[in-house]
Amino acid sequence: MNTRPQRYSAKQALDLIQDANEMDSGDEELELDIEFDSASESDSEVETETATTTEFVSEREERANDGTVWVEQTAGNALGRAPSCNILREKAGPTRCAKENIVSPLSSLLCLIDILMWGQIVKYTVAEAHRNGAENWDLSVDELKAFVGLLYLRGITGGKSMNLEDFWSSDLGNPFFNETMSRQRFRDIMRYLRFDDKDTRATRLEKDKFAIISEIWSKFVSNSTACYTPGENITVDEQLFPTKARCRFTQYIATKPDKFGIKFWIAADVETKYMLNAFPYLGKDEARPVGERLADNVVMRLVEPFVGKGRNITSDNFFTSIALANNLHAKKTTLVGTMNKKRREVPPSAKAQNQERFSTTIWRAGHATLTVYQCKPKKNVCILSTMHKTVSIDTDAKKLPETIAHYNATKMGVDVLDQMARLYSVKGGSRRWPVAVFYNILDLAAINAHVLYTQCMNKTISRRRFILELAKELRANHMTAKAAPRRTVLAPLCSPETPNTPQRERSLKRKRCQVSRCGGNKTCDICDKCKRLVCGKCTKMQPKLCLEYY
Repeated sequence: MNTRPQRYSAKQALDLIQDANEMDSGDEELELDIEFDSASESDSEVETETATTTEFVSEREERANDGTVWVEQTAGNALGRAPSCNILREKAGPTRCAKENIVSPLSSLLCLIDILMWGQIVKYTVAEAHRNGAENWDLSVDELKAFVGLLYLRGITGGKSMNLEDFWSSDLGNPFFNETMSRQRFRDIMRYLRFDDKDTRATRLEKDKFAIISEIWSKFVSNSTACYTPGENITVDEQLFPTKARCRFTQYIATKPDKFGIKFWIAADVETKYMLNAFPYLGKDEARPVGERLADNVVMRLVEPFVGKGRNITSDNFFTSIALANNLHAKKTTLVGTMNKKRREVPPSAKAQNQERFSTTIWRAGHATLTVYQCKPKKNVCILSTMHKTVSIDTDAKKLPETIAHYNATKMGVDVLDQMARLYSVKGGSRRWPVAVFYNILDLAAINAHVLYTQCMNKTISRRRFILELAKELRANHMTAKAAPRRTVLAPLCSPETPNTPQRERSLKRKRCQVSRCGGNKTCDICDKCKRLVCGKCTKMQPKLCLEYY
């Protein structure tokens, strides 16, 4: 009589097989007549959408459109497990060179914008003034520093909300501006400000679209890289510096607060928001290898000085890819970033967005781990990581995976850096894009200098206070030079027959009027207050006082 075999679930059948294997070899052989219960077995099956592009290699494997084979993994036990693959081989913080040279806010800025850079700007600015007919116009490094100090002070006191005239106004202005230099002198420096040799510019522009200021920018970035050792986590992202100045690489990005600007690719330290490396986006790069994605090329260029030392790179879905993760892993650097679900290397089941809320599916392919987290009822997030071999899940209501928590903690490096730069930006109105780039250099330099100063001197000082002290130090030498006595001779105001009349100071040689409210008249007379050459057209009363002191 044939009896119906007993029905077992998959789990019960596996338990019976395990018990049979544990029996001694001398025991009677156990025959199992098992029929699987299809209803109970469905709990362990993998549900997927039927599609022509989906090919399943086995029950727990799935092949993406580009041929990547993903194997489903199980989650770990505890959130916050320290990954063993990242061991930082360097101590984070200022380098030895920076520690030896930084004793004040100004010295920290000079580590980033060195004296050679100041000298080059002065040289090219004076050459531009002479080219425009101001033959006697001159500029010193100390006066250029004082000019930059006024830019920094403008950033922390008013910024773009005030007109230039308001800073020298008796009602709204700050005495700091009037004491440092006149408004017209500030305008003249801004008018002639240049950063390259105009005689060779045309030749250099044929090979480099950024040639007008590329030399100053490159030196600033190299100095920033050499002065600081980043921590374990580095963020890579884009910055759009707002400007509507005409140039061949102005970008329009609708999602940014300011729609138009010059885009920079930036790598920043997550902990301190220190700008580590950066370069501008200038359009199609002919030097990029054929077949290499733009995003992969950008990341590899930015993190090149920091690879091979146990660091992790955090990026958004524009940059993250399997190819980039493998390239970084070959250089002993890990990657954590959001993954665009439209990429061909993503498993097809990760594109399904109708799973249970706060559920997590984990896939692994080679060194990469893909976490698919259903954060909203009809939206999931994909995180690619080569930092986590296994992914643990939190036990709270949201059941947050470890990779999501790590990405949220390290994704804001460049965004916060951009917000800090905008808060006290030196930016002003300008139609010349090299001046806009120079403003960005000063903004980033102030943030980096603040980080270097606080860590080298082991002091806690607000960034606003730091910028104020920096502005004072930048103009100190210029103020000392202004107060120094000049070579002058006394000339009688009237005829020699009236010896009791007052006398005024006169220069030994006739030079152009320095008040510049005239057409450039030549004179020997000197203002009794500011000690500048002043012609009769720019004076109001006796003894001679320039119109700014009347």
